[in-house]
Amino acid sequence: MTNNSDQYLFQKFKSGDKEALELIYKKYYTGLYYHAKKIVGNKTVAKDIVQDNFLKFWESRTSITINTSLSSYLYKSVYNTSLNHLKHSQVIEKHLNHQKEQIEMAKSYFSITKEHGQSILIAKECSQQIDKAIQNLPEKCRAIFKLSRFEGLKNKEIAAELKISINTVQTQISIALKSLRLDLCEYLKPLD
Repeated sequence: MTNNSDQYLFQKFKSGDKEALELIYKKYYTGLYYHAKKIVGNKTVAKDIVQDNFLKFWESRTSITINTSLSSYLYKSVYNTSLNHLKHSQVIEKHLNHQKEQIEMAKSYFSITKEHGQSILIAKECSQQIDKAIQNLPEKCRAIFKLSRFEGLKNKEIAAELKISINTVQTQISIALKSLRLDLCEYLKPLD
């Protein structure tokens, strides 16, 4: 650590001195908040990220080793947490979008209108059956299928992530699609 006052504060902080934590908090909070806000684009989320980082910082104080400066450590920690938040938000958004797409596909397939309440139930049942059919896939097959269809990964990316061959990925996706077609055949027939 280069800054002597930060080094002193950090040593006091590591020994459990709450006043040192408060001084570090007051010194860095505003800058860390703006740093997080710049990354996540949301004031409330940025505040939560900084608060969470200080809480984790305090809870793991005895095991923390800082090789650079206290400032660099705190900013890097907030940066990483902010990026993790964005990644997590994107995964949730993808999943929600996928669910919306499923519902929209079911709605258009069954030509749902306000007058056709029964069609709504059928669409809901169809969506549930799709989820159930996916859950019934063998674990490896289901994981590969989800990475392909829900996460949008290419076969090569899936193979690299799971450390398997591209042929295995293709085979597992093919098995998944065949299984889903069989499980969902009654929903794939056009309505009379």
